Amino acid sequence: MAPGPDVLFAWLNVHGGSFHKLLRLREELVAAGLSCELLFSVGPPRGLKIGADVPEALLPELAAQGIHFLSRSEVLQRVGHANPRLLITDTHHDPDLPALIGDARRRGVSTAQMATQIGDFTCHGAEHLLLQHPLTLFFELEYNRTPESSRLFEARSVHFTGNIFFEPTQNELTHAYASRGEFCARYGFDPARPLCLWLPNYPDARHPSYGQIVRAAEEAGLNLMVKLHPWEYAFKKHGVDTWGLGKTSDEIWGARAVDESDTTWAYHFCDLAIMRTSTTCLELPFWNKPAILLPSTAYAALVRAQALMVAPCTLRLDSVEALAQFLKAGPLPSFGPAAYAAARSQVRLDTTRDAYAQTVDAVQAILAAPKTAGPQHSRSGFRRLYDPHISLSMSRSLSPTRRLRFEAGRLWRRLTA
Repeated sequence: MAPGPDVLFAWLNVHGGSFHKLLRLREELVAAGLSCELLFSVGPPRGLKIGADVPEALLPELAAQGIHFLSRSEVLQRVGHANPRLLITDTHHDPDLPALIGDARRRGVSTAQMATQIGDFTCHGAEHLLLQHPLTLFFELEYNRTPESSRLFEARSVHFTGNIFFEPTQNELTHAYASRGEFCARYGFDPARPLCLWLPNYPDARHPSYGQIVRAAEEAGLNLMVKLHPWEYAFKKHGVDTWGLGKTSDEIWGARAVDESDTTWAYHFCDLAIMRTSTTCLELPFWNKPAILLPSTAYAALVRAQALMVAPCTLRLDSVEALAQFLKAGPLPSFGPAAYAAARSQVRLDTTRDAYAQTVDAVQAILAAPKTAGPQHSRSGFRRLYDPHISLSMSRSLSPTRRLRFEAGRLWRRLTA
């Protein structure tokens, strides 16, 4: 088989609002002297859509750079015939990823999975893990405990690289807004009024508080735009109704959602983000944006624990009614650079370099390392990676039984270190 690129990315579950950050990572890898190709799935259930996410006119130019937009079956077929030095995939729960990774390993291809969130990582047997933070391991092994959790222990190397999807990089592939006024004109917002960004998750989509939040912003004279969950955007693009609501939440509650391709611009131009059950509170400090967090209707302990991680630039209110009063009274919350820096330090180990640079270093280390057999860490050693980072609030996010098991295990690991 002819040699392939140094690095091949195969992304089956693609968030249309952030996939351009993989394009940026590819540029950094090429600048470091590595050849790199990207394969993006197009179509249902969770792929991109030509025209909505990437202009059709750009496809030939992107293909010439090794950036391809293919159906899921074409991505799988192409990976099956490829011979890269390193294959990197996404980490979503997916029926095709285990076989794709397993087949590559049998052919002698090194494999890695790269996290897109701090607390949602489904391991499908890759040898190398590119994780945002040791907390990613805690979430998977102690909190989520999915059927795939034990596969983490098979990893030959673990790299904490930050998260390229948290980087404040705007999507200029589809639109390049020259100003806030141009962005507001696109969506019919009054540029003289503050822009509030509401980020609903599944538990919020059907909850009456959604409509209350919309009305609170309107009655306070603010613009309110909605950044939907990625699977709601998949419904808009492909008709895949993951949540079974029959409509997307912006339609249900009469709100104005930005296009998925414009979500990074929404982060860039917003003056305030409002959340209830979203982990995006961990991302906003990288955009230097203040957030208001309301009491969650689900995962309450976990949401509180994550909010405390970014407390320096997050305002917690105890009800939607309190939100309405706060917005009417004004002014909107404002935090200084030190507050955002303090929050970022809680969700990224290395704050001296961006996640692109850290990921390039990790890829180079994987390619340079000998292909030794066996896992890098014992099970106890694996858990010792995150033990020092688990605060009391994070431990309390576990159920009582899991918390007891975790704390007992952590004490034993300290005594036997």
